[in-house]
Amino acid sequence: MTTATQPPRPPQQPAPTASTKGLLNPLATSRHVDLRRYPASSQTGQFVERYWSVRWDVPAGETYEVQLIPHPCVNITFLPGAGGQVHGVGTRSWSRPLTGSGYVIGVKLRPGGFTAITGIAAATVTDRWVPLRDVFGPAVDDVAEEILTAPDDHSRVEFCDEFLRNRLPPADQGYQLVLDMVATMLGSRTITKVSQVAELHGCSIRSVQRLFQRYVGVGPKWVIRRYRLHDAAEMLAADDTIDATTMAVELGWFDQAHFIRDFNHVVGMTPGEYAAACAAGRDHVTRVPRASEPDE
Repeated sequence: MTTATQPPRPPQQPAPTASTKGLLNPLATSRHVDLRRYPASSQTGQFVERYWSVRWDVPAGETYEVQLIPHPCVNITFLPGAGGQVHGVGTRSWSRPLTGSGYVIGVKLRPGGFTAITGIAAATVTDRWVPLRDVFGPAVDDVAEEILTAPDDHSRVEFCDEFLRNRLPPADQGYQLVLDMVATMLGSRTITKVSQVAELHGCSIRSVQRLFQRYVGVGPKWVIRRYRLHDAAEMLAADDTIDATTMAVELGWFDQAHFIRDFNHVVGMTPGEYAAACAAGRDHVTRVPRASEPDE
């Protein structure tokens, strides 16, 4: 009796390690910016959270500043005129003034994915960017040109995915554990302490700290606090009447004063000021039309 050969199973995609939160004043931003997100393939999904593209169209003579609270992820971007770049984890809010029209295609790596792929410590690029050729060599300039001259987002994403598929590292248990821990931090607002993560994953607090220092470039407490800041910004953007004191305590801050200090440090305004700005944006939003592409 013969036994049918079973086709190989595709690699299991890990749980999300970055949300779609973080864009500040999202409704007002949608007036000028068209943000699209694309999934990674089954081959690259262990290291890539997603691909993304941004198009903008700002009226002549005007400038619009996009702001976001970055995730604990390294991003690779391809921008006309700038080529390929690696952007490290940002510890403060990130902003970019936009004028005219343009686009950028990006790769959001999973937390730790940059180090797992390249062997380079993530901390070396924290709060800075470097040319992609400095990481992968000068031959990558041809890849960047190929990506930027592709006719549509789907082609650009496929080129990005192929570029990374050719550079995937062997399995790494330490990196997998980091992914599992980050997924825990992201998935529940009740996770506010490193000790909770350590207990859930059967590790010591010190072991968790060492893993994050090696792969992510920032500490586990910082990652937890960053995701809770994402939660806070989303809640404030949706409802400017929310009780900030109750929200701060629920998200793990000792009191409202500490929450206001941390929020202001990252975002550049108090929670109340941010909520008011979002409320004003909700009253004056006309979403920018999504430009069609040849294959859509």
